[in-house]
Amino acid sequence: MSNKYQLKALASSLFVSSVLIGCGGSGGGSPVETTAPVDPVPTVEPSAPPALQNVELKFAARVGEQPVSCQIMDTAIAGTQNTQPEFTDVRMYISEVILINETGKEVALELTQDKKWQYKNVALLDFETGQDNCANGNEALNHLIKGTVPTDKYTSVKFTLGVPAELNHYGIDGDDAVSPLDVMGMNWSWQKGHKHLRMDIKGWNLHLGTTGCEVTDLATETVDCSNSRPNRPTYQFDSIDIANSTIVFDYQKLVANSDLTTNQPQTPPGCMSSATDADCGNVFTKLGLDLTTGQCIGGDCSAAQTWITVE
Repeated sequence: MSNKYQLKALASSLFVSSVLIGCGGSGGGSPVETTAPVDPVPTVEPSAPPALQNVELKFAARVGEQPVSCQIMDTAIAGTQNTQPEFTDVRMYISEVILINETGKEVALELTQDKKWQYKNVALLDFETGQDNCANGNEALNHLIKGTVPTDKYTSVKFTLGVPAELNHYGIDGDDAVSPLDVMGMNWSWQKGHKHLRMDIKGWNLHLGTTGCEVTDLATETVDCSNSRPNRPTYQFDSIDIANSTIVFDYQKLVANSDLTTNQPQTPPGCMSSATDADCGNVFTKLGLDLTTGQCIGGDCSAAQTWITVE
């Protein structure tokens, strides 16, 4: 081979080598790619459920300083005529219980579903013994509402006296019967619902319940309460010791301005929650309810009521 051809071959070889080196590889290898580092995806730990604390709210029913009794209370008086009451029934439903912490946060008390005294957000308090004058009741008593809330420091309690609207016509009998909504002594058949509060003495009864509901379909037990008087007062009590306080219902204060020895003409004995029942006027005022509307007086039953205290 001539020198001329040798020089051309050498030049061609040098050119190919330089191209390979410039492309970052040799011998036909693939070029090296450079990418930015990727941060690892952080691991999200599932949040733990809040710690819960058990709560027992204590209640009492009295005539002044004395617990209600199914026998004649010959050392207690009630009403404008200083009547010695003989109780025949003392029961009430409490619902929608809420605890409030120091910052004002409200938390619903999750009621223990004991299949006897508590169902969903409703509890039955029972102060009658089923004996003596209360023979139509039952022996079992219940002065407590039990449930759980997230652990915290609670300083206030709020609750409604009565069965909430969505349950007021449920659970009484038949296929949907459920305790304590099936307690027949608290079934208010002629008003198509429950008695929210029942405090009866011989000769004078007090039945608080929703009035004005209409049955629109008997087969399905559909009830229209859009024009009703709810008669369900909501009460709130602040600065209390949730664990140790007792919420006291005082019959003496409730009927302080009522004559328990007489009954207004053309009405059942005592107060049956009618807007036109003259025996109900003073009682509703003590409950904190407007007799005409069945709503809280001034929108605040707590401020208007005078029959419940906390000890």
